[in-house]
Amino acid sequence: MDLRRRLNTIDGLSRISRGLRIINSYYMAAVRRDFEKMETYEEAVRDSVGSVLGLLPSELVELSRFVSTPSTAPRVVLAFYSDGGLCGNYNELVSEGIKTLKVTSDDKVYGIGTLAPDKLGQLDIKPVDYIGGLYQSKNTPLLVDYFLGITEEIFSELWLVFLRSVPAKDAQFVTQRISPINLEVEARQGELIGEPEDIIDQVLSSYLTAEMLRAFYTAAFSEFYMRWSAMTHAEDKAKELSGAVRLQITRTRQERITRELQDIIGGMNYGG
Repeated sequence: MDLRRRLNTIDGLSRISRGLRIINSYYMAAVRRDFEKMETYEEAVRDSVGSVLGLLPSELVELSRFVSTPSTAPRVVLAFYSDGGLCGNYNELVSEGIKTLKVTSDDKVYGIGTLAPDKLGQLDIKPVDYIGGLYQSKNTPLLVDYFLGITEEIFSELWLVFLRSVPAKDAQFVTQRISPINLEVEARQGELIGEPEDIIDQVLSSYLTAEMLRAFYTAAFSEFYMRWSAMTHAEDKAKELSGAVRLQITRTRQERITRELQDIIGGMNYGG
């Protein structure tokens, strides 16, 4: 009876693992499509940034707070944690990336992912702000607004910490400094309407937002992939255990039948 209960439990876990694997496979495919669109968008942003800045005096561009960042200002770090569990060592790897930056109390840390406050808290870091639940909902306007809010900060450096996990390769954390911005701009002929300083600020802010969006989609795919991988492993392990328990049940039943036959034969011999 205990073996039957154990088998039912294992089969239940196998069904749950299979269901989560299928769900995350769907999300992986959706994020991959979004990432491909994001790459096209990022290329368009880069082209636009180069075209617009090329029309402006290079000395004004160099004076931008995103290019010549104030060294006395704090660093800003954006950490991409997961929205849920069951995704292997995803969050542990992101925390390892945070540790390499040697974050201090002077730095301002922002988080992506529902688990961001808890994981940052384990590092004795209190985030300035965080936003979660967007890997599945993909509320792009809300996400862009959040990223634009970060660009309004005055910082010496802007760092992104996220996970990159792809099939057939080990997951790795990425620490990427996206500001100060270093872009090669080719001078162009033309005129722009508006104050040059405001145009530069808006253009470079959009550039940084595109970089953060790229990291977001990379992190989203990595979370779904690592959960898919973990659930695939769990399902395979459950099938292996289920097979072993079924074999044990069969052997136990055969042993019981053998004993009953022996008792019957023994009784027949005794009666004879």
